[in-house]
Amino acid sequence: MIKNIKKFYTASLKHQLIISIALVHTVMMSIFIYDLVKKEGTFLIEQHTKSAKSLSKTLASSSTSWVLSNDFVGLKEILTSMQNYPGVKYIIITNIEGEILSHTSKRYIGLYLSDDKSIEYLKGEVKTKIIFENSDYIDVVSPILRENQHIGWARISLSKELINKSLDDVILNGLFYTLLAIIIGVIVGYFISIGITKNIYKILQVIQKVKGGKKNIYSNVNRDDEIGILSKEFDYMLQKISEQTTLIDSVMKSSPDLIFYKDYSNFDGVYIGCNDQFSNFVGRSKDDIIGKTDFDLFDNKLALFFRKNDKLMLKSQKPYKNEEWVKYPDGSDILLESIKTPLYNLDGSILGVLGNSRDITQKYHDQKELEEKNKILFDQSKLASMGEMIGNIAHQWRQPLSVISTGATGLKLLKEYNTLTDQQFLEACDSINDNAQYLSKTIDDFKDFIKGERKKVKFNLSKDINSFLHLVEGSIKNNNIHLEKDIQDDIEIYGYPNELIQCFINIFNNSKDALKDLEDNRYIYISTSILDNKVIITFKDNAGGIDDEILNRIYEPYFTTKHKSQGTGLGLSMTYSLVVDGMGGSIETKNDQLTIDGKKYKGAITKITLEL
Repeated sequence: MIKNIKKFYTASLKHQLIISIALVHTVMMSIFIYDLVKKEGTFLIEQHTKSAKSLSKTLASSSTSWVLSNDFVGLKEILTSMQNYPGVKYIIITNIEGEILSHTSKRYIGLYLSDDKSIEYLKGEVKTKIIFENSDYIDVVSPILRENQHIGWARISLSKELINKSLDDVILNGLFYTLLAIIIGVIVGYFISIGITKNIYKILQVIQKVKGGKKNIYSNVNRDDEIGILSKEFDYMLQKISEQTTLIDSVMKSSPDLIFYKDYSNFDGVYIGCNDQFSNFVGRSKDDIIGKTDFDLFDNKLALFFRKNDKLMLKSQKPYKNEEWVKYPDGSDILLESIKTPLYNLDGSILGVLGNSRDITQKYHDQKELEEKNKILFDQSKLASMGEMIGNIAHQWRQPLSVISTGATGLKLLKEYNTLTDQQFLEACDSINDNAQYLSKTIDDFKDFIKGERKKVKFNLSKDINSFLHLVEGSIKNNNIHLEKDIQDDIEIYGYPNELIQCFINIFNNSKDALKDLEDNRYIYISTSILDNKVIITFKDNAGGIDDEILNRIYEPYFTTKHKSQGTGLGLSMTYSLVVDGMGGSIETKNDQLTIDGKKYKGAITKITLEL
């Protein structure tokens, strides 16, 4: 019952106003009636008491001579005259001993008063007294005196029926006026609530229309009170929302990307919005897209692919990026790069998916073209260095071949003179085998370098650097270069090992050519390290550094400080492309100092940074 009343009361502002005003009227009128009845009752009782005392005193005064003369007829006449007074129940006249001399009821005449109340006043102080009083009547007695001599008592009892009737009339009138006040309050409350809620309902109607998608609609309530202020603030908020919405719509329209958002809170991936580009991609209007799922708009295979990526993003609650080939309504194949991020509610909970898809078809083709160009540059650079490498390898092979030839000839001579021992034979064979293995390793390294398979693999950086050093070992010796190394053996990276060797060769060749200007103490320092989850590969030399005017241009294609017959200007340019574009890393060169055995040298430092 209480819940139903509370529900009805809180159902609308109109109910609250009407009921509140009616309750206020009821409470105020109830308090007023209660106070009025109380005061009126007190007043009437006081007047009634005064009347009873006055009648009692009048009766005592009128009875004096009749009591002295024991004239019972005279006393009877006095009682008869006063008996007609409104509300008189009985009248008694007694002597001082309590003998009833006259009574409105003849059967009590001659008897003595014997009740406690009567005996109390007979023996008590000689004065006018209230013997008994309740809600129905009052009993008052006054002494009969003759020249201050007490000769008897005059007693009268008055009914309160008239008082009670008057009070009942007051209560009935009060209830009538209370009911009238409630009715008037309800009517007044109704019209006040109409005046207040009419404009509130107008604001609510605007809210419903805005929720339904209506734009540029306002409440326009022309009032100076709080409702008018509320309307103005509400309209201002709508204006700001409209401006923001217009701005967002403008951004979405002007964006070349496909933008869409789906609801996964209450629905299984229902589209709740998109821009024109996404609409064109789907081949349907926005209104036809909203409320649909991927399975309503795309073939089952593509819809499952989209749904899987949505689920992956929602599970991780982090942005998810993927690429997909899709077919436009005109039949063209487009490569989209999609980034999906969580779409949040105002309370911070995930509402669904916000997607942004970009057409990277041209970028894809450009990348392919760049890779082809890089391959050409790679091949050109490789061909440019092959001649020198073959010369270096030929130089590297002289000593091993000489050892093999000397060992074989020595064995033959010792055999001819029968002086060949088993120990000499084994030592000569081991030496020939070691040098043959060295030649084989050189051939394998050169073959791997020439083969140049462009395939991303996980490889050991230390082994890759050792392969590079094996290829340039002859050049290091021919140019009297001192090589210092600080290589970590356990670093593994994901990329192109052969192309990285080519980068190392290009950097080495530039340092080697610069070091030719030094007569001695030619140093190249190579180190590897890990910093902030990145691999740092560092090449340093002590060739005096690079002129500041050309330092910023060394990675430009075809830029060289050498004669055309000595350089193509492709080496460092190709190195930059392989590191930055091919392996997603970075490369920089600057002038720095190299410290060897406590001595500081000026030179160039080239730092390659790659992801682990």
